[in-house]
Amino acid sequence: MDQRDPTGSLFFVAIYYSDNNIMAFVLPTHEIHAGSEGNNSKYNIAHQLLFQTPLFEIHIDDIDNRELEKNIYKLRDKSKGVLLSNRGGWHSDIQSSHPHNEHQLDDTFKPLIDKIIEIIYSLPFEPILNSLDDISIWANINGKGSYNATHNHPGCDISGVYYVKVPEGDCGNIAFHDPRPALFGNSLIVDRYVGGGVIPRYPIEGNMYLFPSSFSHDVGMNNVDDDRISISFNLRVR
Repeated sequence: MDQRDPTGSLFFVAIYYSDNNIMAFVLPTHEIHAGSEGNNSKYNIAHQLLFQTPLFEIHIDDIDNRELEKNIYKLRDKSKGVLLSNRGGWHSDIQSSHPHNEHQLDDTFKPLIDKIIEIIYSLPFEPILNSLDDISIWANINGKGSYNATHNHPGCDISGVYYVKVPEGDCGNIAFHDPRPALFGNSLIVDRYVGGGVIPRYPIEGNMYLFPSSFSHDVGMNNVDDDRISISFNLRVR
C-alpha cells in the first residue's frame, strides 16, 4: 500500500485486527486553504481524520420483505425466542453456519444472506475480504413498548442489521455510541466537532447497516402500535 506522510494527501488508517492482519483503508486529507471560506488565516490547514469507526449503509431494493415478514412470524409461532439485549419484543433463536450450533441456517434468512455475501467483498478493506467463515443471524420483532439495551457483539468481526418492516412514526432508532472513552473528558471535541457521544440512524425498510462488532449500540423504544421487524447478524471474515 502507498503509505504517505500524514501531512501529505493520503494516510493509513487501521480499523481492527483479524487473524493478525491489519485491515485498513485510505482517507483523503481535507485541505482547508488559506483565505478560503472558513479559513481567514494565511496558513493552509490539513484536516486529517484519525481512528474513524466505519458504518456502512446499503439500501437493498430487491428483497421481498413481505415474504421475509411472513416467514419471521412463522418462526415466532414455533419458538418463544430468547432474551438477550431485547427488553420486550421477540428475539428469535440464533441460527448459525457453524456446524456445532444448535440452530442451523434454514431458508428463512437466505434472501438476505445471499445479499450479504454479494456485498461484503466490496467493502473498502485492505487487504480485501476474501472469505466468510461464519454467519450467525436472527430476527427481531419489536412491538409497542419494546427496545434493546446498549450492547455490542463480541467474538466476531462485522455485525449488521437489516430492516424488514418499519411502521410510520417513532418506532425506535438505532443509536451508536462513540467507542473512544477518553474523548469524554473533552467537551469541546465531543460537543462541537463529533456532535455528541451517541449518534442515531433512522430505520428505513430495505436499509442495512454494517459495523464493527465491538461498536456499542442500542435501539430506542417502539412507540407506535405496529411491529418493527429487523434481522441482525454477525460475520466472521478474513
